[in-house]
Amino acid sequence: MWTPDYYVRLVDLDTPRVDGVTVVNSDGSFDIYINRSLSLRRQRECLEHELRHVRREHFYSDRPVESLEREARGLPVPELINVFDLPDPALIPHFASLDALHAYVSALTLRLRGEKQQKNSAV
Repeated sequence: MWTPDYYVRLVDLDTPRVDGVTVVNSDGSFDIYINRSLSLRRQRECLEHELRHVRREHFYSDRPVESLEREARGLPVPELINVFDLPDPALIPHFASLDALHAYVSALTLRLRGEKQQKNSAV
C-alpha cells in the first residue's frame, strides 16, 4: 500500500468557509493546511477528509471535483455521464478563437440587456 509523505500545518485561513486544503508538492509529498480557527474535533475531521483525497489519489484524477468531494465525504458517487446522453455536438456552439468567443458573449450580453430593458419598460 502506498504511504505518501504529508505535512500538516495549522494556519489562519482568510475565509471561514474553507476548513482545509491540500497542495501537492513537486517531490510528490503533500502539504495539508487546516484552519486553525476550527474546533479540535473539526480539525481532526478535516484532516481525515484531506487524507482520503490523498489516499485515493484524487490529485491525479480528471474526474469532476464534485465527484471527488462526494467520495472523500463518504457519499455515493453518481455514475459517470453516458456519452450517448449528451446533446448532439452539432448543437453545441464552437468558437474557432478566443476573439470569436468574446464577440459571441458580447453580442449575447447586449441582447440580454435589451430584452431586460424591454421587459422593464413594459411593466
